[in-house]
Amino acid sequence: MARTSGQIAETLEAGSFTQKSSGIQYRIIKNHGGASLAYERPGDTDLQGFQKLNYFIGSGKRGHSYLFSIDGFLYESPVSYYSRDKRWDISPGFESRREMPFNRPIQPSCLYCHAGQVKPINGTQNGYESPPFGQAGVACEQCHGPGGEHVKGGAPMINPIRLAPPLRDSICEQCHLSGESRVNQPGRNLVMFRPGDLLSEYVLSFVYESKTEYSSRAISHVEAMSQSHCKRRSGDSMSCMSCHDPHWVPSMEEAPAYFRGKCLACHLKQEPSKGLKRHFAKYSDCRGCHMPKISVLTIRHTALTDHRILRKPSHRAEKTEPDAKLVQFGAKESDQRGLALAYAEMALQPGHTSYADEAFRLLSEVLPRYPNDAEVLTRLGFFHQSKGDLDRATALYESALLNESHSTVALVNLGVIYARRNRVDEAIVLWKKALDTNPGLTEAGVNLAQAVWAKGGKQEARQVLRKVLRFNPDFGPAKELLHEMR
Repeated sequence: MARTSGQIAETLEAGSFTQKSSGIQYRIIKNHGGASLAYERPGDTDLQGFQKLNYFIGSGKRGHSYLFSIDGFLYESPVSYYSRDKRWDISPGFESRREMPFNRPIQPSCLYCHAGQVKPINGTQNGYESPPFGQAGVACEQCHGPGGEHVKGGAPMINPIRLAPPLRDSICEQCHLSGESRVNQPGRNLVMFRPGDLLSEYVLSFVYESKTEYSSRAISHVEAMSQSHCKRRSGDSMSCMSCHDPHWVPSMEEAPAYFRGKCLACHLKQEPSKGLKRHFAKYSDCRGCHMPKISVLTIRHTALTDHRILRKPSHRAEKTEPDAKLVQFGAKESDQRGLALAYAEMALQPGHTSYADEAFRLLSEVLPRYPNDAEVLTRLGFFHQSKGDLDRATALYESALLNESHSTVALVNLGVIYARRNRVDEAIVLWKKALDTNPGLTEAGVNLAQAVWAKGGKQEARQVLRKVLRFNPDFGPAKELLHEMR
């Protein structure tokens, strides 16, 4: 955990590759203890350049992804290093893109699980102080609580093993339970969580209802373990720390004996049959047989240990049906606001458009209970806008912005509606505010440039487009509009 983020290391390996779907050639260049990413598409003189890489995330066990900063806003590099194959390739989620993905924002909830003392700037999506985090890697405070008060003679440090089971487990779940969708509680988020708190008071995780399916997301270890017979029969007496020491990781050579000891510590207490005793004596690598590596469906070139601890495991993750029902993890009944927002988020993902009707129904039902909830208002506004009901969408977006003035989605989408209704000046104001939260919002930038140009501000429109291309050099509509202005 202590190696999950930091400055670009001198040990970084130079390399190159060409992404087939986009035709873009990438080169990773070491320079003066740092690294830069060079990119070009042969035959396209508009797409060639360099970008300094500032930070890495990932322990390196499976690989590293890289972050770069433009004007204090953090974005994920389109290239990652995959340790198992010892190769550079396109970053997860970008495999089929035909253009260079250059504007994926790094939001605080993502950085939080890779670095200590994250320093986001309020009112932005991905703006940070410099440096963006105070401690490289997952530091002591992530599990033991803030140290400042302790040093001053205040509150004692938290020892997770001494907490009540739900509070103990919350510490691991903050980063190792993503589910299919994670929803912030009203007015709260993951960055506010402190060891000793109950995680569900800050964020809720939603998973597929079927207990036989295994989520292929790379960090859903807690969800997988909850499906195991070991956890179901042991209950609260079993936790992540039953098998893992947060302060020490066995080497590859030590691992089989180490984890065998953890397994037998429980199973030998259960008075095993003679057959089981013979099995234990014959096979020495419990984890290798019952927790094999399975290929991760969402991340190429990597594998994940199957924490379901199956008696006869499969070596591949199972795919879940696109319309599988969502439920709140760890709860007998799902929080309806959270469930509505989870369906709304999932409906935006490829292959999950069937969730849109359920999201719309649930959001409409919970709105009377949350009339000032900017997230509920914005999500419901989006569905009304998608259905062509612009009057209702306008009212919902406007209400959302009264309660959260920097709601990026509401700013962008309401600007689109205003522009269609010839309220161009108001649209321009909204799009400028949205770009203040994240200047990498390329569609909003192009919309702004078109609106400014239509009002006679050709020079200002060009400046807007050049900024758009600075944050996303391969965005076709921006390049085409800029050519049109010449």
